[in-house]
Amino acid sequence: MREPALYNGPSSLSSVLNALAGGVIMVDDSGMVVFANDASVAMCGGGGDSWVGRPVRDMVPALDLTSGPVPHELPLFRPGCPVRWLEAVVARGDASDGAAWIVTLRDVSVEVGRREAGELCSTVVNRTDRGVMVLDGLDRITYVNPAFKHLLGYRPEDVLLRDVSVVLSAEEADMPVLREFRYNLRSRKAFEIDLRARSRGGREIWLSTAVSPVCDDGAADGDVIVLLADKTRAMELQSLRQDVTTALSSATDFNDVMALICKRVEAILPDVLMSVLLVTEEGTAWMAGRGAMPESFASGFDGMVVGPMVGTCGAAIYSGHEVLAPDIETDPRWTPALRDKVRPLGICANWSIPVRLRDGTVAGALALYFLDRREPTLWHRRVVDACIHFCTLAVEQERARVRIAQLAHYDAVTGLPNRTWLREHLASLQDGPGWCGLTLIAIDLDQFRTIRDGLGGAGADELLETVAQRLKRAVGQEGILTRTGEDEFSIVTGCGRTPMGPGCCVDRDGFIAVDHASVVAGAILRSMALPFVINGLPVTSGVSIGICAGSEKGGTVDTLLRNTRIAVSRARDAGGNCYRFFSPAMNQRARDRVIMGSALRTALASDRLRLVYQPQVSPHTGAIHGVEALARWHDPVRGDISPVRFIPLAEETGLIQALGEWALRQACRQMARWMAEGIGIPSVSVNLSARHFREPGLPSMIAAILQETGIPANRLMVEMTESTMIADLDSTIQAARAIRALGVGLSMDDFGTGFSTLANLVNLPLNEVKIDRSFVDGLNRVDESRLIVNAVLGIGRNLGMSIVAEGVETKQQLELLDELGCPVVQGFLISHPLEVEHLAGWVRTWLQSYPASLARLPAA
Repeated sequence: MREPALYNGPSSLSSVLNALAGGVIMVDDSGMVVFANDASVAMCGGGGDSWVGRPVRDMVPALDLTSGPVPHELPLFRPGCPVRWLEAVVARGDASDGAAWIVTLRDVSVEVGRREAGELCSTVVNRTDRGVMVLDGLDRITYVNPAFKHLLGYRPEDVLLRDVSVVLSAEEADMPVLREFRYNLRSRKAFEIDLRARSRGGREIWLSTAVSPVCDDGAADGDVIVLLADKTRAMELQSLRQDVTTALSSATDFNDVMALICKRVEAILPDVLMSVLLVTEEGTAWMAGRGAMPESFASGFDGMVVGPMVGTCGAAIYSGHEVLAPDIETDPRWTPALRDKVRPLGICANWSIPVRLRDGTVAGALALYFLDRREPTLWHRRVVDACIHFCTLAVEQERARVRIAQLAHYDAVTGLPNRTWLREHLASLQDGPGWCGLTLIAIDLDQFRTIRDGLGGAGADELLETVAQRLKRAVGQEGILTRTGEDEFSIVTGCGRTPMGPGCCVDRDGFIAVDHASVVAGAILRSMALPFVINGLPVTSGVSIGICAGSEKGGTVDTLLRNTRIAVSRARDAGGNCYRFFSPAMNQRARDRVIMGSALRTALASDRLRLVYQPQVSPHTGAIHGVEALARWHDPVRGDISPVRFIPLAEETGLIQALGEWALRQACRQMARWMAEGIGIPSVSVNLSARHFREPGLPSMIAAILQETGIPANRLMVEMTESTMIADLDSTIQAARAIRALGVGLSMDDFGTGFSTLANLVNLPLNEVKIDRSFVDGLNRVDESRLIVNAVLGIGRNLGMSIVAEGVETKQQLELLDELGCPVVQGFLISHPLEVEHLAGWVRTWLQSYPASLARLPAA
């Protein structure tokens, strides 16, 4: 290889080139290095002579000799060293001198680094989710990044060269924060502050701002950079926490706290409905809180038994883990009935999170309901994480409050309501209709202090617990038992009638209440007669019972309590282990009741009772449907005694079964005589009590009477009242089906006044329903009565039942019932109950002239 001319001579050009700061490389036409100055060697590494004769690509691998005289940048990689950027310019040389190309190099690593850093910064600014504003020295906006537009909705042309206040809120409450922002901005020092802003569309946004001055060589030039971050969600969560914390600390009602949590969450998550479902100790659910959920939806879950297949909430409560149903329609835990509840609301998905107390107990579930098929996002989880803790606190606070109330209103030994509770309960009834029929019974244990001294404190407490258990059994569902003193219990009960309804004492003489209270008091005395066994020793304690009822209660709680205590004192004065009423007249009534019970027993045994019969006819044709048998009692000493008096007495003294059997036998015997005499009575109805239907032998007794009297089963109709349904539904249905299997008719008396439902009508094999006289009486006065009667008639027709309207007393009532299509009526307008010797004549007269008889009926 021929050496270039620059090497010839003692002061060659090479010395000049080596003195240059830039690199120079000469390359021959075969691409071999013929010269490299010191600067190029320093850039590319190695010794000066080591590159001569080697391909230039070994020295600068990225070099392109064909690139021409245009400067271009290329990277140079050296082992163990950072990348170096070189700017290369390639020029054609004199090939005759051996240098076909002359390459000049300049180290531009610093410039490239700066440019890349700028490009990176620009990329970060343009791609970050934080808004960026640059303000000039006059606080005007000179630059905004794309995130600024996304955050606030403003385009660059909307805000450039406008004051920064264009994007900040101007609410009065925000003015102190804005003044602080302006003050700090003037100082051109770095600071951070949270403030409110408004988007271009008017939406309120909470912004976290970080302000930094722009510095050049360490000196501020007047511009500032403002970084903006959307803090709305964080502020919403903070506001939720503050509001719920305030509600919890200010003793806000528990349900209101739960409703507040649900409504605030729904405000934060507009695509969600929320509820809080809690579970009782019995394992049933109740909705403690809801937001936009309708009341009908909430009440539909009340009382529902929680389990793994009872919706997402039931599964979460049962398992103690969160449960997700992204599609309710396909989730097996959602039964068709549950889906029907949420479908009208447009709910498609549900996420339930257990509300776990600090002791590990799962108290319920927080549920988010989505309006589309989906899973919760991270934001949903953040919101739930923020409020599930408050649900736990609220539940624990409510349980503590209930426990405190329990301690304040309930006796610690027996668990019964205490005197404070009793006074509050009585005060709640004082001005209401329930006051008229209310009866208060006070019970004092005789010689309790002596017993307590003998047994000691623990033994005395055990005795009180046992006494409370016996009193509960004696009272049953007839009243509310409380412990109102060391040795005193009290019972709130009633006269056994609907307040202000038929048969209620209406705060007059209270004699119905006397009968009812006497039964309760008798049950208490019997329950206390057996000795108690405490610590292995028999203990006997009588009781003194005081009763206040009727008008003797007075109009205030204090009067009632005082008079009841006076009655207790009278029982003590009488020797204890007995009961006394506050009123002497009521005491006499109670004594008469005992005597009357004995007289009723004698009347049944000596056949002093009799049956009368009230006809039932068709209002349209006048045809006789049947007769209802009604018991009557004439006592030789007391005269006629109303069934209103002696039927409850029979119930209370245990004579009702014997009375019912007597009535069935008498009615069937009479039907046999009518059949033999050819008197056209299609059937006879006999009313039986709830106690009859609890007797397993009732169907066999009826069968035996039918066989004994020889009448067809379809000539007998057994009536039951609605109250029978609540005594024991299962045994009632079983007995009713057995009776119908005999061919005997089954009728429900007084329908609409008690506890029947359409389901009960379907389950019971009834073939007749009797509309209560209260609805018939209201036909021409109350629209609701007419609607109820019409509805019952429709139900009867659809179920193939006959309908009998009782208590028809005016021609107008008869015409209305006929117009409504009632098939059978019964009442004084048709006939009063008839003695058996008069019935045959009435039947003959009625059948001969019933069209005229109906026309001649009085209008009122």
